[in-house]
Formats: sequence, structure tokens, C-alpha cells
Amino acid sequence: MHNSFEFAHAWWFHVPMFVLGVSWAIRLRKANFFAAVNPSLGNGGLYNYSKFEAQNHFPKINLPNTCLIHSEENFDVILSKINAENLNYPFIIKPDVGERGKGVKLIQNQGELEIYLTEQPIEACLIQEFIEKAQEYGVFFLKNPMTGKFSIPSLTRKISLQVIGDGISSISELIQNHPRASRYQNLIQAGDSNHIPLHNEVVKLSPMGNHCKGAVFLDYSAYISSEMIASFEQIFEAVEGINYGRLDVKVDELSDLCDPENIIILEVNGANAEPIHMYSPEKNYQDGLKTINSYFQNMGMMAKHNLVGRRRQFRETDTWRSLMQYLKK
Repeated sequence: MHNSFEFAHAWWFHVPMFVLGVSWAIRLRKANFFAAVNPSLGNGGLYNYSKFEAQNHFPKINLPNTCLIHSEENFDVILSKINAENLNYPFIIKPDVGERGKGVKLIQNQGELEIYLTEQPIEACLIQEFIEKAQEYGVFFLKNPMTGKFSIPSLTRKISLQVIGDGISSISELIQNHPRASRYQNLIQAGDSNHIPLHNEVVKLSPMGNHCKGAVFLDYSAYISSEMIASFEQIFEAVEGINYGRLDVKVDELSDLCDPENIIILEVNGANAEPIHMYSPEKNYQDGLKTINSYFQNMGMMAKHNLVGRRRQFRETDTWRSLMQYLKK
């Protein structure tokens, strides 16, 4: 299940985004205008910003237990941090600075953790409680810095990669014959690949809702309600300087998005956030381009407002220095 452009090269969208970004930079006479969109996030949350710092702007009740570790730390120190946050296996580990699911892994035991830290000596990582809730969503948000009005223009259901048994084929055969799963065979850890699932048995091949790990994105924007908006507005009450982006969240069921106490935020995305509902199977490339253009307009207008009287606060030299550091990684 996919649309005509979902598996096309990323440059199909990156080039139009770059052109739109340059046009807004010229219009606002500020090359790093994106930094002003979300003043509380490094580089506005476009790149080279800390996921740990980003999530800590939000209420603790809405966050999984998380600790920040560094590559130079002794392994015993890392274990003590894990214990201090009451983190148990399995848990998620991911780079503190990164995107598109790169380096994200479910760790089942201490041996896997040691291997991960050896093979991916990243400067800083988050170790995060694995949330067992059944459903994952991408909730795109806009908070008008002029009026304070909060809105949710896009809601996307994320369904992790899975196959359905037919009572005859092994998991390996199901993967090879699946138009989606077959594209991600090198990323799948399916346990006993020779096992034959029962008829209609769902076999999850990935615990994560990352698109680059095979997840299906479905446009659920039709389910956005005033109750849902009020729920996230309550979560954002104490959040300052984050106006544009997407929260990746988990809940047990769709209706829980209307109750802030039932929402767990897995990750906070800033100016780098795509309106991922455009990857829903019924969408086409033209729809995607129109969506990106409208979202850049929102970003540009927010930056325009936040730059008034504060242009010196967002220095291009700091942004370029950060970009060079990011590219070196």
C-alpha cells in the first residue's frame, strides 16, 4: 500500500523545499529565518538541535522516562543513569541529534546496548522507555505567535511495518512476497523467519513508526476535532517559543488524543517537520507540493512576526557554524 511518489528519491521534495526556503529568505532578508520560527529550539528545529532539550519543554506527564548519555562516559555510568530513570529492557535508543529514524533501535538486553554503543559511537544518545501503547500518530501543530491561537492542520496515523499470515507461508516468504516489506528486508529482525503464522495473524516486523523503516502513513486529518485541539492546547500551555512542528505521540486509541493525560510524546520535531499526511496512499505528488507550499507560508509568516525588533538575536554566523558542525557528523 503506497502512492506513486512515496518511494521516489527524497530530492523530489527536497528540491522544492530548498527553493521555497530560499524564496522566503530573500523575502524576509534573513538567510536563517527558520531559526525565528521556534526560538526555543536550536536552529528553529531545522537541524542540529537536541531532541532531549526539545522534549523537556513539555509536561513530564506526557513524556516517556528518558536519560541522556554520552559516548565518552564509562559503561557503568551509563547503566547508573538507566537505573536512575527506572528504565527497563526493552527500551529505545537514538541519537540526540538526528532525523529520519537514523540510528533508532529497540534494545532488548545489556549485550545489545554494548554492541550499539560500540558500533555507533555517537556523541550523545537518548535512552527512552519503550511505550507499549497501541497506536502512533504524527500531530502537526501551529501556534500563531501573534494571537496565540493553536491549531492542528494535519493528523497522521503511523502503522509500523507488518505482514499478515496465511497459514501456509513462513515469515520469510511473507516478507519476500509483500510489496512493502520486501523493500526493507535488510532492516527487519523477525525472530524465527521460518515460523509459519496462523491465517490472519498479524506479525509486526518493526516496533517503530518511522517511514524509513517501512511504516505506512495514513491521513487521519478528518478526525481532528475541537476536543483534540483543546487537549493539545492544554499540553502547550507552559510551552514557549515552539510554534511550528510535529509531535510524534502514542496512545491506546484514537479517542485518547482528546485527553492530554493519555498522550505520550515520543519526539518533538521543529522546522524540519514534514506534513507527513502527504505520504498517505491516496495522495499524489501535486498534492504534496501544494501542502509543502502552504506549510512554508505558515513558517514564513511566523518568522516574519518573530523577527520584528529581534533580528540580531538570530545571527547567521551562529547558524552557519552549527550547520558546519552538523555536516561533519
